Amino acid sequence: MNSVLLPSYAKINLCLFVKGKRSDGYHEIETLIQQVNLKDDIELTIRDEPGIELSCDHPDVPRGEENLCVRAATHFMQATNIQRGIRIKLHKVIPMGAGLGGGSSNAAVVLMGLSKLWQENLEPHQLLDLASQLGSDVPFFIEGGLAVARGRGERLYFCEQILDKPVLLVYPRINISTAWAYNELNLGLTMNEKNIKLGHFKVKEFNNVDFYQEFKNDFEKVVFEKFPLLQKIKEQISEKNSLFSGLSGSGSTLFGIFRERHEALEAKRFFEKKYLTFVTDPLKWGYGGVL
Repeated sequence: MNSVLLPSYAKINLCLFVKGKRSDGYHEIETLIQQVNLKDDIELTIRDEPGIELSCDHPDVPRGEENLCVRAATHFMQATNIQRGIRIKLHKVIPMGAGLGGGSSNAAVVLMGLSKLWQENLEPHQLLDLASQLGSDVPFFIEGGLAVARGRGERLYFCEQILDKPVLLVYPRINISTAWAYNELNLGLTMNEKNIKLGHFKVKEFNNVDFYQEFKNDFEKVVFEKFPLLQKIKEQISEKNSLFSGLSGSGSTLFGIFRERHEALEAKRFFEKKYLTFVTDPLKWGYGGVL
């Protein structure tokens, strides 16, 4: 096997609590993450020349070490002492800086793909260790599905079931810096006691509006103050008969969960006149589906 082509799926944060700033500079968070089937595609090809070569069809994607794909490949090759080179071809669909985890997903897929391509067959915990060195969201994508993430995002508790409703994504082409959003929260070292009840998510609960009542995103206040358009879009999604609407991550993507696909498609027709809009489905895809 000289090459492998893999999907790289996005995520949404169904809710996100920022509990405080830690002494190590990171923030303590608690978030419920669902993988969705909006995807990039990544092709990995072994080459005889040493080094990592990245190509992408999106002009704004960085090509050097600042790209998480390149960093993931570098970490993997150092950890496995592989001397041969790799070519990474990235087809970009997931909007960047949108709160959808595109870069983190890309990094996780590179780790899993290289393990398959070079038949290293790293254990999940080894991939998770590498993933945690690359970013807070990267470990989630090693397994995918629906999970509660705690700490800085590396403590993961995966749920047996996934959300079974169509999800509308509305991206208004506003790039929001996660660092800026955290800074605007202006949190001290005191931790807020907020906890997501893990329990066992039941499919029937996803159809109940009351199920979502405790779902909040602490970034919404500061982000909506700076970008009032985003609050307007969230309200408009709610008016389209969604079960729940919210901001994913620090934005700027807004999402809506709908009972029926035709309702999500009807809402898409309204928003796509102005914004980049997708109707997606939740899924679980990760280590088990790759190796």
